[in-house]
Amino acid sequence: MTELTDSEPLRTHFGPFRLDEAEALLERDGQPVEVPPRAFQVLCELARRPGQLVAKDALIDAVWGHHHLNESALKNIVSQLRQALGDDAREPRIIQTASRRGYRFIATLAQDVAARANAATNSATPPVTAGALPAPDPTLVGRERALAKMSAAWAAAQRQQRQLVFVLGEAGTGKSTLVEHFVAASGALVAFGQCIEHYGSGEPYMPILEALNTLCRLPDGNHLIRSMREVAPTWLLQMPWFVSDEDRRQLQREAAGATQDRMLREFGELVDRMPREASVLLVLEDLHWCDHATVQLLGYLAHRRGPAGLMVLGTLRPTELVLEEHPLGSLRQQLRARRLSVEIDLESLSEADIGALLAARFDDEAPEAFVRSLHAHTSGLPLFVVNVVDELVSDGTLVRQEGRWRFPDAAALPVPRDVHALIETQIARLPAEHQRALAAASVSGVEFLDGPLGEVLGMPADRLQVLLEDATRRVSWLHSAGVRSLEGGRICTRYAFAHTMYRHVLYQRHAQAQRLQWHRQWAAALGVAYGSSAGEMASELALHFERGQLPVAAAEQLSIVATRALERGAAVEARAAAQHGLLLGTGQLTKALELELRVLEGVALTRLHVLAHPQVAKAFSQALALQAESAPAWPRALQGAWWVHYARGELDEARSLASQMLALADTGDTALRLAAHNALGIVNLLSGDISRARDELESAFELHAREGMHLPPTHYVQDPGVEVACGLALACWFAGEPQRARNLARQAAQRAATSHHALSELTALSAQAILHALAREFDTVHQLTERLYTLIRDHGLPPERSDFAWLHGHSLVARGQVAEGLQEMREAANSAEEFGMRSGLCGFHHHHAQACLEAGQTARARASIEEGIALGERLGGHTVLPGLLAQRAEMLAVAGEQDAATAAFHKAIACARQRGSAFFELLALAAAQRLRNPAGDPARLRELLALYDGDPSPGIAAIRDATGQA
Repeated sequence: MTELTDSEPLRTHFGPFRLDEAEALLERDGQPVEVPPRAFQVLCELARRPGQLVAKDALIDAVWGHHHLNESALKNIVSQLRQALGDDAREPRIIQTASRRGYRFIATLAQDVAARANAATNSATPPVTAGALPAPDPTLVGRERALAKMSAAWAAAQRQQRQLVFVLGEAGTGKSTLVEHFVAASGALVAFGQCIEHYGSGEPYMPILEALNTLCRLPDGNHLIRSMREVAPTWLLQMPWFVSDEDRRQLQREAAGATQDRMLREFGELVDRMPREASVLLVLEDLHWCDHATVQLLGYLAHRRGPAGLMVLGTLRPTELVLEEHPLGSLRQQLRARRLSVEIDLESLSEADIGALLAARFDDEAPEAFVRSLHAHTSGLPLFVVNVVDELVSDGTLVRQEGRWRFPDAAALPVPRDVHALIETQIARLPAEHQRALAAASVSGVEFLDGPLGEVLGMPADRLQVLLEDATRRVSWLHSAGVRSLEGGRICTRYAFAHTMYRHVLYQRHAQAQRLQWHRQWAAALGVAYGSSAGEMASELALHFERGQLPVAAAEQLSIVATRALERGAAVEARAAAQHGLLLGTGQLTKALELELRVLEGVALTRLHVLAHPQVAKAFSQALALQAESAPAWPRALQGAWWVHYARGELDEARSLASQMLALADTGDTALRLAAHNALGIVNLLSGDISRARDELESAFELHAREGMHLPPTHYVQDPGVEVACGLALACWFAGEPQRARNLARQAAQRAATSHHALSELTALSAQAILHALAREFDTVHQLTERLYTLIRDHGLPPERSDFAWLHGHSLVARGQVAEGLQEMREAANSAEEFGMRSGLCGFHHHHAQACLEAGQTARARASIEEGIALGERLGGHTVLPGLLAQRAEMLAVAGEQDAATAAFHKAIACARQRGSAFFELLALAAAQRLRNPAGDPARLRELLALYDGDPSPGIAAIRDATGQA
C-alpha cells in the first residue's frame, strides 16, 4: 500500500468516498458528507497510514497537538466518523479498532493520478538557482547550505505550503546575521518579533503581537485589521489603538473569558486568510526566551493543515532550552518526529571558512599560519572571529599592504580567551561618558529608547542624542532601530545592541548597587513615558521593580500581567504571574493587593482544572481568609468561592456566600446584584427548592434584561445572561412551564454561540441536554452532548468538565448501544467523584437508574436509586430527589411490596409538591396510577398534565398513553 507523506495534503479515493484534505472535503458518490472538523482530521491521519496501526496517543498528538485528551473522547470522535462513513464497528470496512491500542484504516486507497503528480511536484525540493540565493557576503562564509535551505523553505511558503524553520546555534554563531542577510535579499513581506530575556517570558504572545502590530502599520495594514475584526477579535483586542472606543467595548464583550485554544484557532484562521499573492515571513528572534503561549501557537501552526503562504523563521540556542527545561524543547522533538519543521544547525567556522572570510575582507588569500592560529584561538565562533580581526586591525597588528601580510603569531593574539572579555576591551576604549550611558541603557534590554534613558541619566535630550549618534559611529554593535511615538505625541529614537552579549557585558560592568538604582530609575522613566499605556509594559516594569528590590511595586505590575494574560486565554502565564507576585511580596503586600493576586490565581486555575479541584479551592479559600471586605476584588473572591462550593455540592456554604454577595450588592453594584440573584437561584435549584429558585432567577432575569447591555465586560467565568437564562429554563421546566423553558434554553444557546464564549456555550449546551433528557428526547441529547465534547476539545477545556457525559451515555443506551452507554455513564460518575464534582451526581443516579431499567438491569437500577437518595439527603436536598424517591416507589411496587411502595409514593409526591417541582410530582403520580397504587390521584394528574399540553416531549406522551390521559 502507498504511505503518504506528512507534508502533502491528502487526496484519495476509497470505495464510494473521495477525500480531499486541502479542501477539507469528504464526498460520497459526488455528494458532500458532513464530518466534524476533528473527526475529519482523524480520518486524514488514519488514511495517511493505510493498513498500519495508529496508536491512540499518536493519533491524539497528531490531531490535538500537546493537549491532554481522554480516550473516551477519542472514542466518541471515531464513533462520529464511523457514523458519517456508514461503517460498523463490529464488522468494519474502513476503520478497524485494535482493542486498547488504537485504530487502523483498512479500506483500499486509490490515490488520484493527478493529485499524485501534483503532490510530487509540490513536495520536491525546488532547485536553488543563483538568482534565488542572496548575494555573497564576506561575513557569511560557510553558510551557503544554510541559506539554500532557508531559500527552499521560502519558495515552498510561496507555493502555499506553510513552513516552520528553526535556526539553531549558541551565542555568537551568527544566527541573527544570517537571518538579517536572508531577509534583506528575500524581498518578502516581513514581520519581526523579538523574545527578550527581560520580559519575554512574562507576556503571552508578545513576539507574535509585536509582529502583527508591524504588519498592521504597513500601508495596506487596514486589510489585516479588517480580517482580525472578522476572524481574530481576541487578537485585535490586544492592539486597541487600531479600533474605536465603541468597537473596543464590543470586542471586550466578544472576547470575555477567551480560552487559549480560541486564540490559537483565531490566529490559524487569520493565517488562512492571508492573500495568496503576498506570502508572509514571520521572524522570531531568540525563541529560547519565548513564553509558553507562543510555544503553543507555534505547535498549532505546525500541525494545522491546509494551504497558507506563511514561513515562520525562528532563532534559538538549544543549550538554553535544555538548561531551562523550556517547553519549546519538547515541541521541537515532536515536530522533528513528524517532519513538520526544518532545522538549520549552525556550526562553528572551519579553517577554510575563516580563510575565505579573510580573503573576502582583504581581497587577498590570508597566510595559512595565521588562519590556523586564528581558528584555534576562537574555536571558529563567528562573533569571536570578527571581533578578534577588528581588534587586530584597530591596534595595527594585522595589516595587508602592497600584497604583503603582517600578522601576529598565536602567542601575540589578543589575551582575552572569550568574546566577553574582548567586548570588554572594546568598551574600555570608549569615553567614560559613553560607557556610563550604554551601561545604563543595557538595564533596559537589547533595545532601549533614548527618551527614558535621558531621564535615567539626568541628561538633556539633545546632548544624549549627540552622544548616542557618536557611539554608533565608534562601535559596530550599536545601531538606531527607528522611532517610536509615545503618549502626548513625544517621539523617541530606538537603539539596539547587535547582540545580547554586548548588552550583557555592559550590564555586568557596574556594581549591583548601581544596577539596582538604574532599574528603579528605568521603571519610573518608562511609567512616565508610556503614561496611561504603561499597562502594556507591565511585565517589563515588574522586572525593573523586582531587580530594584521593590517587591510590592513588582507585585502590583504582576497583577496587571496576570489580568492581561487571562484576557488572552493564557492561563499558565496568568497563574505564574499571580503566584510570583504573591511570592515576591510575602509579608509585605496590602490586603487589597494580596486579595487581587489570590483571585487572579484562582481564576487562572479554573481555566486549567475543574472548579472543585483542590488547588482552585485553596486559592479562593486563602482569598476569603484575608477578610478584605472593602477591597475591589472581594466580590470576585466571593463569587469564585461560591463556584467552588457549588461544584462540590456544599450547598449551605454556597448559599451563605451568595447571600453575602447580595448584601454587598446593596452598595449599588448592579453586576454583583445580578451575580448574587443568579447564585442564589442556582443553589436553590440544585437543592430542589424550585419555588425559591424561580423567584431569585426571575429577579436576575429582569435585572439582566434592564441593565445587561450596560454591564462592563469582565474576564470572570461566563456570560451572566447565558447563566441566568439556563437556570431559569430548568426551573421553568420543573415548575410546569415547558414552552418557556424551551424558549429560554434556545435563547441561551444562541447568545452563547454569538458571544463565542466557551464556558458560556458549555453551560448553555449542558442545560439544553438536561432539559431534553428530562423530556426523553434522546436523539437531541446525543447531538447536544456530541457538540459538548467537540467544544471541550476545540477550546482545550479540562476534559474532567464532562459531567454531562452520563447524559451522552444515556442517549447511547436509548439508541441501542447499551454496554457502551452504561460504561460511559459509570466512567463519567467516577471522574466526577474523583475530582469532587458532587453537585451533579444525584442527576447521574437518576439517569443511570432509568438507563439500567431500559437495559433490563433491575438490581443495578435499584442500587443506583438508593445511592442517589442517600447522597441527596446528605447534601440537604437535590433537584432530582423527588424523582429518585418516585423511582424507588416504582421499584417497590413492581417487586410487590405494596405498602412500602404506597408510603414511598406519598413521600415522593409530598417532596415534589413542597418544593414546587410539578414535573417530578407528575412523574410520581403517573407511576402510581399506571401501577394502580393507592397513592394515585387522577384529578391532580390531569391538572399537572394540563401544564404540559402542546409540549412534544416523548416522556409526556408516554405518560398520557400509560395512564389513559391521551
